Amino acid sequence: MKKLSILGLCLLAVASASAQKSLVKEVEGKAKGFNADYAAARDQLKPALTNPESKDEAQTWYVAGTIEFGDYDAMLGKKAVGQQVDEPKMGRALLDGYKYYMTAFPLDTVVEKDKNGSPKLNKDGSPKTKTKYSKDMAKKLAAHYNDYVTGGQLLWDAKDYAGAYDAWNIYTTMPENKSLGEEAPKASADSIVGEILYFQGLAAWQAEKLPVALESFNAARAKGYNTPSLYDYAISVAAQSQDNDAVVALAQAANDLYGETDSKYLTIIINDKINNEKYDEAQTLLEKAIAVSPQNAELYDVMGILYQSKKNYDKAREYISKAVELAPDNAKAHLDLGRVIYAQAVTIDEENQNLEQAEYNKLRAEKIDPMLKEAAPYLEKALSDENTESEARRLLRSLYYSLGDETNLKRIEAM
Repeated sequence: MKKLSILGLCLLAVASASAQKSLVKEVEGKAKGFNADYAAARDQLKPALTNPESKDEAQTWYVAGTIEFGDYDAMLGKKAVGQQVDEPKMGRALLDGYKYYMTAFPLDTVVEKDKNGSPKLNKDGSPKTKTKYSKDMAKKLAAHYNDYVTGGQLLWDAKDYAGAYDAWNIYTTMPENKSLGEEAPKASADSIVGEILYFQGLAAWQAEKLPVALESFNAARAKGYNTPSLYDYAISVAAQSQDNDAVVALAQAANDLYGETDSKYLTIIINDKINNEKYDEAQTLLEKAIAVSPQNAELYDVMGILYQSKKNYDKAREYISKAVELAPDNAKAHLDLGRVIYAQAVTIDEENQNLEQAEYNKLRAEKIDPMLKEAAPYLEKALSDENTESEARRLLRSLYYSLGDETNLKRIEAM
């Protein structure tokens, strides 16, 4: 009885494996032809993708990928004649088709046999092998090479940013994919690949994959794609990642290309030098920049910040006042001018804490309080911009408290 039970189990296993293989073949047939029902074929095949008897067979994944590419082609045909289609589904079909084929490639190894059914051998004694599905898969992938650009756009529009990144990544890497062999498509021009790599960076950024985004932006630069927007996004991503070295390196590269028309990259470089107390280097850069662009308010503003860092408040006020003069609607310049006047008043106050009360009161009335009142309008102006509002409100709260101005203090605290 025991032997019969073992035999029964063996027969059951063979029957199960045979059933799974039959299922895959049946689905393969349903996924072909003009009237192919890809949704039904996909659902029917799904168990075979995890069944131990079929999940390690190349045919299983070949059929799965072929269903996806067939479905994509069918939807593309409908779209071409004006019919409504599920566009995100088109993008996902391309991704799944690629994923399934990449799973099938390493499994697609068939041992060659002689007329007696014995394995053919190589000179080193190893079995000779060949592939059954690889060539067809490689050709199909190559035929859909450019579709991955479109697929990425469809997924981007659907806000599937991770999917968009994957689609564009397939496009930029497929020509070097060794699984495709001689069938691999020829890479597009660097200018095109560079732009797609830039889109990859944007998609990774939106998907909150910051290191991947920065890697894509740098890859785009390596292909010669060097637009100002690339540098702006790359610097933003590096800043979000708190990678200051990358921020400065990108700003330097951007400044080399666009510094004559846009000073923001130089400002980043100079601020970095200020933060690292390299004041002389920062001042030299600023003086040269101001000589070239004497009407650039931002440069005067940064020079004022530099002098404030060196505790030279008079010079700081001189330069930032020039920035306000050149750009009267610039909220940041107003914030910086109000801040430096306020800092100067606080410094004077702190340096004279040991005065006799009468002398101190006189100093407050004649010098410190007037400076605080002078700073207030500039800080009030900075409340109008969301980028400066928070810092302006913080300073005004302290300023009005110091002045004993309860009315304005309550107004600011209520904001």
